[in-house]
Amino acid sequence: MKYYGLTILSLLLVLTANAQDIKQYTLHNNSGMKAVVTNYGARLVSLEAYNWNGRLEPIVKGYSNIDAYKSNLYLGATLVNVGGELRNSLADKTWEVVSADNQSVSFRYVTEKESKEFEGKMNFMVVYTLTDQNALDIDYRISSTCPTTYKLTNGIVFNLSGDEYKSILKQHLWIDSYRVNTFDNKSEHSCKVQSAKNTPLCFLQPHEIGARIKQLPSGYNHFYQLRHPTIVQKPAAILFDAQSGRALTVYTYEPTLKVNTYGKESTGVSFQPIHSGLDDKNNMVKDILVPGQVFHAATVFLLTTDPPLIMKKQK
Repeated sequence: MKYYGLTILSLLLVLTANAQDIKQYTLHNNSGMKAVVTNYGARLVSLEAYNWNGRLEPIVKGYSNIDAYKSNLYLGATLVNVGGELRNSLADKTWEVVSADNQSVSFRYVTEKESKEFEGKMNFMVVYTLTDQNALDIDYRISSTCPTTYKLTNGIVFNLSGDEYKSILKQHLWIDSYRVNTFDNKSEHSCKVQSAKNTPLCFLQPHEIGARIKQLPSGYNHFYQLRHPTIVQKPAAILFDAQSGRALTVYTYEPTLKVNTYGKESTGVSFQPIHSGLDDKNNMVKDILVPGQVFHAATVFLLTTDPPLIMKKQK
């Protein structure tokens, strides 16, 4: 009986040592921008940026109470991308905090080898950095003991107005794409592309999000094949709110960008780089990660109140 009690005690000590408490971290840069991240789902909780007259306001959707995310696991979280299908497999996990300072936090989650949710033992790493250039950088890394198609992206939903409940239909959008990926008969991402020219899906010239949204059954929820996926200096998309003066520029070197307005009467839009589709030579992207390799991807969300030239005529 004594040994049984010692075994239980040892087990509890191990579980306590391995357990991760849910924590939040506030990041600041030199200009005063602020971001809040949590190791619950390795998610962005809040991001505040200045408007044209210097007022700091929230520009992403989020909850002040962490428990509220239980009913909306995708929001702000690190999401698993499997062939264009986004899953919340990691959104309800409490990640290990590897390091943290005033401007950067690193999170890690290591799966169990026998887990049904994942392929082999997988090591996920996400680093959030709020730079002095007023950008939120998100860096992703994955390794696995088994071949896998798992990749990572974000669940952040933006509203540049400073009011997360305000319509975004007057905000202007530009996307570096004239092709979209089609869906198969199961409404899943097919990795086949079709032209978006002369359709409500084309944003090569900036348009208000709401200008053509009612021509679509459920608003925008499309995979855009980017024109310059290997040139990270080329923006993938730009969102501009004339009233606040804020402009959001999205950078990625993934070939596909999923843009989602969550319906026609939209109060938020997400930009989710996806590791699938065609590369700059129109070849299918190899999405198999094999043991010994490390998948690396990065997304940059740059905030300014000096909109890029293509947007200035929209003021």
